[in-house]
Amino acid sequence: MSGPTAISLFSGLGGIDIGLHRAGVETLVTLDADEHAAASLRANSSEYEAGLAGTDAKYDWSVVEGDIHDISAEELLEAAGTDEIDFIVGGPPCQTFSRSNEGMRQGTDAERGLLFEEYVRLLEEIQPKAFVFENVRGLASANDGDDFEIITRAFADAGYTLNHSVLNAADYGVPQTRERLFIVGFRDDEKPYFPDPTHVEAKNPITGKPSWVTAEEALTDFDVDAELTADSGYVNAVGGKYGYLLKDVPPGGNYQHFSERKYVPEKGEYVERDDDELDEKVFDWRSRHYNYLLKQDPDRPTWTLQASPGTYVGPFHWRSRRYSFLEEMRLMDIPVDYEICGPCREVQRQIGNSVPPGLAESIVRAMLEQLGIETPAVSDTERSASVRADGGNASVDIDATVTVSPEYSPWHYVESILPKLERGESVSIVGRGKRIAQAVDVLELLRRRLDSDPEIRLTEDVQEDPSGSKSDRLSVLNAEVSL
Repeated sequence: MSGPTAISLFSGLGGIDIGLHRAGVETLVTLDADEHAAASLRANSSEYEAGLAGTDAKYDWSVVEGDIHDISAEELLEAAGTDEIDFIVGGPPCQTFSRSNEGMRQGTDAERGLLFEEYVRLLEEIQPKAFVFENVRGLASANDGDDFEIITRAFADAGYTLNHSVLNAADYGVPQTRERLFIVGFRDDEKPYFPDPTHVEAKNPITGKPSWVTAEEALTDFDVDAELTADSGYVNAVGGKYGYLLKDVPPGGNYQHFSERKYVPEKGEYVERDDDELDEKVFDWRSRHYNYLLKQDPDRPTWTLQASPGTYVGPFHWRSRRYSFLEEMRLMDIPVDYEICGPCREVQRQIGNSVPPGLAESIVRAMLEQLGIETPAVSDTERSASVRADGGNASVDIDATVTVSPEYSPWHYVESILPKLERGESVSIVGRGKRIAQAVDVLELLRRRLDSDPEIRLTEDVQEDPSGSKSDRLSVLNAEVSL
């Protein structure tokens, strides 16, 4: 191996490792206890034939699936094929420290909050030149800051000089305002530094730095349902008691648009309603969390994407539906040719828990420069694979009409639909309510994986008093696809 190397702990879908790859650092081993995350890691590694790309995948890591408590340094080094490791990277599960879990933040008092000890154990035994530890910003304040002191002391006692900072992904070109705490360390007396931001909230003529990348800029090529929703978006692609309201929330607004105030996009603020408008009130002012029915303003980076959003938790697309998974991947800076495994709930969780690769890349590039480590040039162009490299069989039994279900990921559906289209058959794809976003995923994946552009005809039907829903009306997306 000609360049620097890494071992990844608590890897998730591999966000940090994608960033390392872009920076010229090759992750040799990934480790995660979650079966779906491990499946995603295998699907994107050339070491396995599990994914759509098969052995043509651009990453080469080995995947260790298991509880970190049961994994020794010797096992990881054996899987790596070398004991010369430059970086250990990763971040343990963050729920016990997260501010979104306010009132139940147990920090290191909870068993999951002690997983950092396993990170430190492996760090001490492997002794890489440097490490990157990521977590939610709430780690710094959990248990009145005592947890942060315990964790940083443990890293220092392992023989590393530390630095820490809360970084916003939008400051490094990621189209998402996402703040995360990073602790980095060098195995010597030199203190590592963090990179200067490459982007600013508003373009600065003095520094010459560009402004944040907006959601609309990032999603320019995701337009499969743009014409269908050009007027005002879907009637109700959310469901539930309040899903019908999203259509009338202006971009940049949230549930408070239906309080005693309303959101005025031109002013970027809420103003008092006139007396004759108060019959539109549904909620009291500031009676819900800010992201309740939050509709994305396309002219700014997306707000933070969630791992397990509730029915009304945004941000929602300005087309009045959930973001599709591929759109979330673009907004998280994950390549859209990356394959994520598991049912829809698990795909969402993996994306929402990921570290934006562009942010990880910026941090590691700064550390490499300070360490004086040169890296090989890396090509990171997205690929377009039409079928499994091994000619594997379809994984979902489908008829001429495919109704998207949360049981399967969009990648599973595409793997089954592609052969039918290539045989000259047409396929109908149906997404109901919040599953419209996954129907959009299937269509976008087909456009990217087919050698020629498919013909896609879209219509929106509205079901009145739909069964199994609290909504009076529910949108249904119908797509007819052929070559």
